Amino acid sequence: MKRAVELAKRAGNATRPNPRVGAVLVKRGQVVGEGFHRRAGEPHAEVEALRRAGSRAKGADLYVTLEPCSSHGRTPPCTQAIIQAGVKRVIYGSGDVDPRNKGQADRIFKKEGIHVTRGVLEKECDQINEDYRHWTTKKEPWVILKLAMTMDGYLAVPGRRWITGTKARAEVQRIRAGCDAVLVGAGTVRQDNPRLTVRKTFRHSAEC
Repeated sequence: MKRAVELAKRAGNATRPNPRVGAVLVKRGQVVGEGFHRRAGEPHAEVEALRRAGSRAKGADLYVTLEPCSSHGRTPPCTQAIIQAGVKRVIYGSGDVDPRNKGQADRIFKKEGIHVTRGVLEKECDQINEDYRHWTTKKEPWVILKLAMTMDGYLAVPGRRWITGTKARAEVQRIRAGCDAVLVGAGTVRQDNPRLTVRKTFRHSAEC
């Protein structure tokens, strides 16, 4: 499951409005296929892993970070693909909060004789999709507050452009690349006239 979590994170923000998902197929202790959801409208993680595994998927265990979808959208339901491939066991981390899928996979797989284990590395899997889970359940934007200050409580120091180091500024760029909008106060605009753009290193994430 740790490997599936790593794979899910690779997609960055390209999956919106879909969640980030990673999947790994294991048979006789060996990984026979893996994948992650790369972009909305493209194959889901489970389907990508099944494609890579081919006939080796039959009788394998599927580790996936999110409950497999069971509804028709831009792509067919993953539950159907998993059943057709002959997967023996499905292990997933997070339950899907989308009402169209919530709890459906367990029922479908049980009917087909596929053993299901849920809640493996659940906290880590939930964290991958905090924004997706928040928006889906509350219909509110996922807001991140960024605050920088000196050890003695100052927000700015005369004569210095920054009060943060290079690592902190790089992390801000990474976070900013995953946001749809950046809001600052009027004082920041007057004092700093910030560009509020994403630096080139992280730009691909913002454009996805």
